[in-house]
Amino acid sequence: MAVSRSFPAAGFVRESEMRLGRQLLLALAALPCACDSQADSSYLGEPLITLPGYVASAGAAPLEAAMLWQRGPPPSADDQELATRAPVRTGFPASFTLHLYQPPPAAARRTLAPGEVTFARANAGAVPYGISAGGVSALPTPSSNGAYGIDPNHWVLYLAADVPPRSLTEWWLGAALGAGFHLMRVTAVNPQCISQQQMDACVADLVQRGVPDDGTTNEGTARSFCRAPYRLSLAPPGDPLVLELGTVGLGGSSGPCP
Repeated sequence: MAVSRSFPAAGFVRESEMRLGRQLLLALAALPCACDSQADSSYLGEPLITLPGYVASAGAAPLEAAMLWQRGPPPSADDQELATRAPVRTGFPASFTLHLYQPPPAAARRTLAPGEVTFARANAGAVPYGISAGGVSALPTPSSNGAYGIDPNHWVLYLAADVPPRSLTEWWLGAALGAGFHLMRVTAVNPQCISQQQMDACVADLVQRGVPDDGTTNEGTARSFCRAPYRLSLAPPGDPLVLELGTVGLGGSSGPCP
């Protein structure tokens, strides 16, 4: 007759080994997560826009490149807020790459008129190395002339929505651009050089877009927009930012008429 035998001790060992194996697998599964968490602690995410550029004439003082949100009406550049900064690499030219990770603050968001698409604009600038965010808002100052300057020929534009065709904002931008970030070319214009024929055509175009014309150049009227000292156009792909030390605003609009 066969004798039935059991081995409780062996069963306990097998159960303990299985339990230990499961715990080890769980620990190994959690290990990459912990590593990823540590590795990602400084990860800012994908940049909203990346812009390469260089400093046209680097001075003796150490510099940083910065993107500066403009809180005043265009084309002013005297009420600004730091958006991001980047080191300026030594060499010739002194190059940099700006990465923007955060959308514009509420103080920089504006519209050209009620019902128009909300926008924000930023200048790229060379700022003194290590300057605080509060210090940026005070630029330019007499002591910073040799270590501060902007790119007068480009704006970074943020659009909160697609720009409708035949709108004032389309006229201003030169195109019905989509929502998001765009690098714009800024061309200085001398309002004194606008002929009467050009003014009449500009006013007629804006009136058809719903902009009022009362015969004056008061703010918000068609003639005020037509007499703006600049015009915008979309920058071509790969167009670099060029920071000019000592330049603190839009230039070239008061030159002789062609």
